[in-house]
Amino acid sequence: MAEFWSGNWSDFGAIIGIAVSFIGLGWAIWEARGAKSASLAAQEAATETSNRVAQQLQAVDLQRAIGMIGSIKTLHDNKRWEGSTELYQTLRGMLSDVIVRCPVTQPEIRGRLATSRILVRDMENNVRARVRQGISEREKSDYDQELNAIQSDLEELASFLSFGGSQGVTE
Repeated sequence: MAEFWSGNWSDFGAIIGIAVSFIGLGWAIWEARGAKSASLAAQEAATETSNRVAQQLQAVDLQRAIGMIGSIKTLHDNKRWEGSTELYQTLRGMLSDVIVRCPVTQPEIRGRLATSRILVRDMENNVRARVRQGISEREKSDYDQELNAIQSDLEELASFLSFGGSQGVTE
């Protein structure tokens, strides 16, 4: 028996080495799968966090736009039409920025923001065209009603985004 072990010891060692290698390979594959799962989970969490932060920033931008609409209405009340045109332009820019940051996965929000931006642009153009001729109380009332509608829509969107809405918004 001693002769058997002395003559075949290297073969036995090779067999043990191969077995340990297979066990090690299996363990490495198992750990790699676990690492891949952890990596995917971390990536998913980072994406989720990034989306939530983006939504909160959009909501803050919309709140600023809502405040700007209030300032425009105050300028209208004081018949400071030229000053309001500057704010219209700034408001349009803010809405454009929010649209750009809005994920393409939210087409309803993007569409509503684009509509608001177009309405603001049209109002700005109307005020610019009418400012030299004078703006009647009826026109001022029409502008204020349109601004109120835009403001209401932006408030709904800001509320939706603040509370992390991921479903569609009502139209």
